[in-house]
Amino acid sequence: MASFGAFAAEQNEPEEDINDVIVVTAQKRVQNVMKVPVTVDSVSSDTIEESGSILLKDIDKFIPGFDFSETSMTQAGVTIRGISSPNISVGQDPSSATFFDDVYMPRAAQNVLFSDMQRIEVLKGPQGTLFGKNAAMGVVNMIPNAPQEDFEGFVKGRFGTDNLVRIEGMINFEMIDDIYVRANFLTNEQDGFIENVARPEWNEGDKIWDLGAENHDAARVAVKWQASDRTDLTFSFDWDDLDQAPPMAIGLSPYAFDENPDDDVVGNYNPFPNKVENDLRGGQEGRDMTAYTLKVNHEFDNYWSMKLVSSYRQWETVNRGEEDGTADITRYLDTSNNEDSDIFYNELQFNYTGDKLSYVGGVTYSKEDVWQESEINVTTDTVARLVTQDLNGQVKQVVGGEVLSGLQQAGLIDMAMGDVDTAAAIYACSLQGLDPSNCIGQVTFNDVVDQAYADSGLEMDHLWNADEWANVLSAFGMDASAGFVAATGDLTYDLAAQMFNEPLIFGPSFAGMFWSENFVNTGEFTSYGIYSDFDYQFSDKWNAFFGLRYTRDDKKFTWQITETEFAQERPGVSNILFPAIDQISAQDSWNELTGRIGTGYQLTDDHMVFASYATGYKAGGYDSLNISSQAQPFEPEEVKNLELGYKGVLADSLRTTLAFYHTILDGRQRSIESKPPGQNQALPTVVNEDLELNGVEITLEWEIIDGMTFGAVTDYRETDQESEAFYNAVGDLIDAQTISGESSVNYTLTYDWMMDIGLGDTRLHIDYVFAENTRVFEVGQPAFVETIPNYYDDRQDLNARISWASEDDDWELAIWGNNLLDNRYVEGSLGGRTADVLGTPYLTVNRGLEAGVEVKYGF
Repeated sequence: MASFGAFAAEQNEPEEDINDVIVVTAQKRVQNVMKVPVTVDSVSSDTIEESGSILLKDIDKFIPGFDFSETSMTQAGVTIRGISSPNISVGQDPSSATFFDDVYMPRAAQNVLFSDMQRIEVLKGPQGTLFGKNAAMGVVNMIPNAPQEDFEGFVKGRFGTDNLVRIEGMINFEMIDDIYVRANFLTNEQDGFIENVARPEWNEGDKIWDLGAENHDAARVAVKWQASDRTDLTFSFDWDDLDQAPPMAIGLSPYAFDENPDDDVVGNYNPFPNKVENDLRGGQEGRDMTAYTLKVNHEFDNYWSMKLVSSYRQWETVNRGEEDGTADITRYLDTSNNEDSDIFYNELQFNYTGDKLSYVGGVTYSKEDVWQESEINVTTDTVARLVTQDLNGQVKQVVGGEVLSGLQQAGLIDMAMGDVDTAAAIYACSLQGLDPSNCIGQVTFNDVVDQAYADSGLEMDHLWNADEWANVLSAFGMDASAGFVAATGDLTYDLAAQMFNEPLIFGPSFAGMFWSENFVNTGEFTSYGIYSDFDYQFSDKWNAFFGLRYTRDDKKFTWQITETEFAQERPGVSNILFPAIDQISAQDSWNELTGRIGTGYQLTDDHMVFASYATGYKAGGYDSLNISSQAQPFEPEEVKNLELGYKGVLADSLRTTLAFYHTILDGRQRSIESKPPGQNQALPTVVNEDLELNGVEITLEWEIIDGMTFGAVTDYRETDQESEAFYNAVGDLIDAQTISGESSVNYTLTYDWMMDIGLGDTRLHIDYVFAENTRVFEVGQPAFVETIPNYYDDRQDLNARISWASEDDDWELAIWGNNLLDNRYVEGSLGGRTADVLGTPYLTVNRGLEAGVEVKYGF
């Protein structure tokens, strides 16, 4: 169906039915989606409007095998057929390429607002031949409306829950003869849905965001010059400004904000609180991005044409997020990913269209310069807690030595033939007056040490607790009372620091300061490509295509770890998480020849089958947070994909697309939280793994009667995965292994009805999304997750919109609702880089029911 803005101009044309043409440019040729012999899904402007979508995460439900992450705007990423790539590291790229208006969009630039969008296309499987850079698993192609001759425009407002205010507008006009202008803007602002009650001193003068608050603006101006019947030039300017709440962190620990302090549970274990207390310093997720694009189209004759695309895009991002979900200053940790990047992208394309043969070929060149700072910030109070844990370990060793000495003096080790576990068991039984046989094999030396340590009262929660510190000083032979410790401030701490030659033992006068250890990376990435693709029509029913592309990627990359600024306050201290290093560099190149071959056969006008084999490639690269990748950059991703498909219209009313695929992916670059030996903090780290995928995707659209349509999309996938050995987030070595699994059950059902009630046009849109929860199959989860409400629930979302347009199509009014079932879910898995070290896991949840109204005026 036509978009509202264009409906007035088309009101006298016949209504669309299931057989009408849906145009796509999946093969860089204008084609009917039901005739193109590749797997491609298209989301129209009408679906975008009816569903209230403004981001890729809003439309992924309409496309089988496609997901877009929701937890962060600047570190979001595409997942196609279960394969995603991390976006935190500027040293690598996603496995699926994203294009906007024919221009490649790297990492943090992918997530842009939809405003005045013509359609979104998603191509599955390797698309390297035509789209090149990093299209190993597929392509997302966003196509905005272009300037045109007719005058048109609209202004629209969307208002709703949590003070949602979304204003959008567009105007298209002819400025002078043969020069057309199209301008649009969108502003989206919504309050958070969980109140943040923290008011730390360090945020005085800074905005404190409630969790889930959004604030995003975008605008675009495009000018098209129709220089002649055969030549046109379009210049566009895009602006995008994001300034909103940081990624969500709801603390699930005894140290998180407790809304019900009178109950029996200490702390917060409710994932859906009304209030939290996040003391994040300067928390914000922001992006300032601009882009300039020139497009030139020229027809040489009736057969040959060319297109030139040249674009420069620049952005700066900040993503400062809470990592502990508490306001406990002794457990404070935040991270921030700050990026300053720009990319110069160019493509020169030639096209030939003959009676039998069509050809697309060209060259691409891109140059990207990046700077990234990955901050890790803790308070000195947190550092003192980490030092406390180390001291506790040392005190425990002293206690262990005393236990061992006692066993030796009692002759128990000799009695046990030198076996300290047996000697400890005999000792434990003697204390209880039991026969030694009851304890041998049941009690170990470490058990006895643990008990003696617990009984000693020497374990400290925090070394700035005067009573606890006095006990430890006594254990090390320093006679000091709690009163003396409290009265002398830093004195006893400084004495202990001198005694043990450890400046990290410092006193409470340093409280409330910040300690930062930052990774700084720079990169210079250059990519070249040349491609040719042929499509030959053997007959009216049968065509075949063949294409090749050569790609080369050159990458230069640097690392630096800064020394904590606290060293200026406390001479002698050094980094505790990562040792400071001066800048080091690396460079490497990767190249690959990829291609595709396939055929399509039109059984009848309404039914076709197709088959294809394609290869894809994504360059290797460097891990911005893992310096070992300087010597061992991670391997490229290489993909081989065999695809069989069917497209058809059954009984003139059921449009059907089926796609069966077999994919082999070698060297997949996956990001995991890793804490190897000698590293005090878990960090995202890239590991390589090999996968084999077998799956099917189904799209159905049934026109029940004129104006009433039912749709369904779903997919099923089996995966065999071979992973290399790595250390997980708590430092356990996970051996190399092979895992087989199935995708979760998921589907989307849609219902659209254009009602004829004689008072203009009334439309109803409903979509229902189901996604099976697979957390029940995850191993190694902490026991308390069993008590988290809704943690194992399947996802069920019901969304609807009903609209009315006046007979002259000038006005449209709508009522809408999202998550009408008001279901609450935990987004992603239980997280937190501080879960092991500081005992502060956290999670992210969805917003509940939303509802509101829309008003639109078109002209």
